[in-house]
Amino acid sequence: MANPDKLEIKPIPDSDISAFHDLLNDEGLARNAGTVPHPVDLDWTRERLHTRREEEAKGTMKDRGFYEEGTLVGSGGYFYRGDDLEIGYSIHRDHRGRGLATRVARLIIDMARADRLSGPLVANYFTDNPASGRVLEKVGFRKNGMGSGTSMAREGDIESQRMELHGDIFLADPIEADYPFLFDYQNDTQAQYQAGGGTPFESLEDYTDHLQTALANGAGIQSILHEGTVTGYLATFDRLGHREISYWIGRPYWNRGIATQALALWLLDNDLPDEGLYARVMKDHPASARVLEKCGFVRVGEDRFHSDVRGGDVDEYLYRID
Repeated sequence: MANPDKLEIKPIPDSDISAFHDLLNDEGLARNAGTVPHPVDLDWTRERLHTRREEEAKGTMKDRGFYEEGTLVGSGGYFYRGDDLEIGYSIHRDHRGRGLATRVARLIIDMARADRLSGPLVANYFTDNPASGRVLEKVGFRKNGMGSGTSMAREGDIESQRMELHGDIFLADPIEADYPFLFDYQNDTQAQYQAGGGTPFESLEDYTDHLQTALANGAGIQSILHEGTVTGYLATFDRLGHREISYWIGRPYWNRGIATQALALWLLDNDLPDEGLYARVMKDHPASARVLEKCGFVRVGEDRFHSDVRGGDVDEYLYRID
């Protein structure tokens, strides 16, 4: 999970119950949170913490504390409301106005995707709290209908705005459940022809062994998740003394900008080698070249290799980013 801000994310322990109570016992927070009355006492806070642990054990939600230099500055997570997978968060009154809500919201999205939950994400906010709407828009949510929500603090139903997040990209270490998808994408003959390479594999077992061997030999492989669904992978590896990166997107997901978003995200989360990071693309595959160029790669040379897939020698461009 990318966390450049170095917020510590962890379950709120019993030892932090007073800090959690101080977070929740806030009239302004309660007005906008829906499920928090005001005032609340320590027993109510303790029961809320206990209930949320029970719900997490059932798989219906996940709630975490967000800490900055050991101080609890917020809490939040995801939960199911009917068929919707929804996110929510709260920021301590002494720590608002510093962009923490945006940072926490992004981390909650990542948390849901790291837990391999797929489909659109939903969030709701009361319309008299437009600041929350701006936070959600910053992390990619868009408005999708009006409704109402119950406010325990206000003891009534309040007009609310429904927001939905579609098309988010997350990079994850591959798990066993990813391999059948990646195997099918890799064995697509049309994709292999466009790439000019790609080893055909006889079985899923052969493909899994190939990936595990590559990882053991120093390659880096990350599954590309689009709305939580496996759509391809990014790979880094050594070739001819340089570190290279490549990507492979399943044909059902072509022409959606997924490769560009995934590569940009990888570059944001990783340091580049001192000598730069290289990539190769077939000369007759301009779409792949545009992906590299959009992400800041510059063409630095040409090469030729024998392509078994195409049955002859083919030409490619060499790109680098420093």
